[in-house]
Amino acid sequence: MYIMHRILLTGLSTCLLFYIAIKYTLGYWKRRGLLHEKPKFLWGNLKGVIQGKRHVQEALLDLYKAYKGRAPFIGFYACLKPFLLVTDLDLVRNILVTNSGNFTTRGMYNNLKGEPLTGNLLQLDGHKWRALHGQTVEVFTSSNLQKLLSRLIAISYRSQQKMGQFKLKNVNISHLVDNYNIDVIACMTFGMDLAADKEEFRQMSQRLWHNFSLWRAYLALEFPFLASLFQYKNYDEKAVSYFYNLTLRQLEEQRRRDRQPLQSFLQLYSRAESPLSDKEIAAQAFAFILAGLNPLNATLSFCLYELAQQAELQERTRAEIEAVMKRHNGQLTPDGLKELQFTKQVVQETLRLHSPYPFVVRRCTKEFEVDNSVFVIARGNNIIIPTVAIHRDPSIYEKPLRFDPSRFDAAAQKSRPAMSFLPFGAGLRGCLASQLAEQQLVVGLVALLQHHRYAACANTTIPLKYDTKNLLLLPKSDIYLSVERVES
Repeated sequence: MYIMHRILLTGLSTCLLFYIAIKYTLGYWKRRGLLHEKPKFLWGNLKGVIQGKRHVQEALLDLYKAYKGRAPFIGFYACLKPFLLVTDLDLVRNILVTNSGNFTTRGMYNNLKGEPLTGNLLQLDGHKWRALHGQTVEVFTSSNLQKLLSRLIAISYRSQQKMGQFKLKNVNISHLVDNYNIDVIACMTFGMDLAADKEEFRQMSQRLWHNFSLWRAYLALEFPFLASLFQYKNYDEKAVSYFYNLTLRQLEEQRRRDRQPLQSFLQLYSRAESPLSDKEIAAQAFAFILAGLNPLNATLSFCLYELAQQAELQERTRAEIEAVMKRHNGQLTPDGLKELQFTKQVVQETLRLHSPYPFVVRRCTKEFEVDNSVFVIARGNNIIIPTVAIHRDPSIYEKPLRFDPSRFDAAAQKSRPAMSFLPFGAGLRGCLASQLAEQQLVVGLVALLQHHRYAACANTTIPLKYDTKNLLLLPKSDIYLSVERVES
């Protein structure tokens, strides 16, 4: 009886201490005297998100709408982790650009010993990120991208030719654009031959995320020491091993050929003024899949989905493509690519309405006083810039849920405030490959639209639904459209 009494008291005491610790943690913004959304016990302000019942962009959009104009930022909680949500575009510019030196950290989990491919620019922080950033920034210069553009165009032609080999009707668009983007990344990043079979590459790209769950990702973010101690793995080990070994094989083959023409980013990394080690190059190549494949697939799929429902816009885009190609002897050239202004606007509007990265994350590394206010962002504070909320703000974009590429003509862009369009972030920790990503999207759209017309079919999900179990803005299920060939 005595032992049972002691066990009961110990259990009650433990529960009480646990309750007090959680209440104390969820009282951080109140103790700071900062405007904040009252948190729910354990869930903070993201109830339903971690369980996969609600997409994180919905929660951030609700917070943004409720507090915009009341303060430049507010406090909220992702479960137990306190975050700042920025609602003022001037402060966004300060954080991302003007005073970016105070916010160079993202706070993402990496495990260099257990998962060496997490040593990429996306996941690294601190002095390791600074050193790597200095070594790799020269890889993504406009001149290098221009040199690789002919390779990208050749890949797009091959994808276009494949489409002409089979009868198209009620097509899985998600698979169609995946074929194109897999070819681009396999060839231009890893240096694989254009004609090589890429089925294993595709399977491993899909397998990467087999072990992903929002719960495990959150726990690794909240308790990085414990995650490292127990060797938590972000990605599927077999897939990581495949991409690591593929990089090493391609580098070895590349060195045997020595003076081959520029065809891949592996060559650019290995020829850099401050060359990276093979392991570092493998990590950067891996980041093209990690940060690029799913967002690019989603953007092209969403783009065709929107054009399928607005035939007039689709025909206008195709007419521009045809006119530009005619002026350049039926070929897509670097100069012709610059002339595809409306096509580029279509891509930009897709990135606005369906932003693949619904938020930008930063961590304050040095106390920062907000201009013309009494507010201070403390060292160590985690910051969320709600990209989707900004992109769907009716005070910036009239009727924000309408797909309207004219928002991105020159006059319209000039009329909007800075930082109102952030699909790739901005500033020191913005996406270095943003120019490449835009090129890849525009060239891909040309290949897909030039000879084919898209329309909704019986298998098209309307309205579109997002995958609530993913932090990125991806379709919940594959997008299907009716596709027919258009004779030039």
